[in-house]
Amino acid sequence: MDLNQLSDEQKTIFKQFREAIKDCKLPESDDTYLLRWLVARDFDLVKSEKMLRNSLDWRRKNKIDLLTDSYQSPEVLTKYFSSGHLGVDKFKSYLILFRFGISDMKGIMHSSKKKDCVLHITQILEKNFLMVRNDPSKYKRSPDAIAQTCAIIDLEGFSMSHVTYKPAIDAVIQCVQMYEANYPELLRRVFIINAPKIFSILYSIVTPFIHQRTRDKIQVYGHDSKQWKAALLADIDPDQLPVSYGGTMTDPDGNPNCITKANMGGVVPKSYYFSGNKPDVGNKKSLSISRGSKEQLEFQVNQASSILKWDFHSEESDIGFAVYRKEGSELIPVVPPERVDCHLSAEEGEIPCDSTGVYVVEFDNSFSYLRSKKIWYSISIESMKLTSWSE
Repeated sequence: MDLNQLSDEQKTIFKQFREAIKDCKLPESDDTYLLRWLVARDFDLVKSEKMLRNSLDWRRKNKIDLLTDSYQSPEVLTKYFSSGHLGVDKFKSYLILFRFGISDMKGIMHSSKKKDCVLHITQILEKNFLMVRNDPSKYKRSPDAIAQTCAIIDLEGFSMSHVTYKPAIDAVIQCVQMYEANYPELLRRVFIINAPKIFSILYSIVTPFIHQRTRDKIQVYGHDSKQWKAALLADIDPDQLPVSYGGTMTDPDGNPNCITKANMGGVVPKSYYFSGNKPDVGNKKSLSISRGSKEQLEFQVNQASSILKWDFHSEESDIGFAVYRKEGSELIPVVPPERVDCHLSAEEGEIPCDSTGVYVVEFDNSFSYLRSKKIWYSISIESMKLTSWSE
């Protein structure tokens, strides 16, 4: 939908929406940015505002605005997760290719954390949208149109290991949830090609996390290359597609796969794998968390601008982690709940405590019905003078 397509009622809601969020610091200033949130929630003013504010809070807590310049993805992701920008489709949508089938997701997950994978995908998205904002004439049909993306997901090489390896499935779900919650209406079309029959297993797992508006934009094709190449060429000019996908684009050396735009993934060398060496526990305390339960530790902050730091790891499997600030009987999220792969390597982090009071650190094993967890942790509160108290 474009701004010039709004009905009188929608124009009224748009004005109300703009007024309702005038206190927000937005990453984009044009009206099409606001339109995305209204379209995503069918012009329900309350739902649109809630979605936008939640996303802005997510951006702030995860420092998303700094990702494009300051975040360095692990080398294993830049080398072995196959993705890249090809050009534009016939609708001026940003065109991106993911060779998911030949990406060694098990090797990637043995060499990086789920959080790294989500941040890597987020950085790709942010860099893409920065390009769009810097060159709107290339990536927008008109000044009033929402800039969108067209994605090709190639499943050639997809196998049961993509379906049965739970950490990879969890990472895919987290990426889908992140995208759905924070990048509404930026997707014009998804072409999933070379999908084997077993892909239906993964699709059935992921689908509940995909909004119906997004599902309607997904087209799935099997190994009939004539069929999917015809579908691609109906939306994409040949000079924007690699030869191997039915187009005319090649690398300077003639490579039909255009690996200079999107690498070919491949098996991750075991030299990238986490070493498996156990982190030092000499300065840490232990905590056992029963299956299906959680443990909360309280810390009193007496000085504003103190720093709450943590360093923890588990002996096996992941654990949920969150930090809250107590306000009466209510717990206000400071670090949102998230499952972390602290069994692979220690999880370290810190946050500024803007207010005094009680902060609650939570270790959550409520999702595990079969296994108790043992963690080792060190948590400290440091003032700006670098004096500290720890447990």
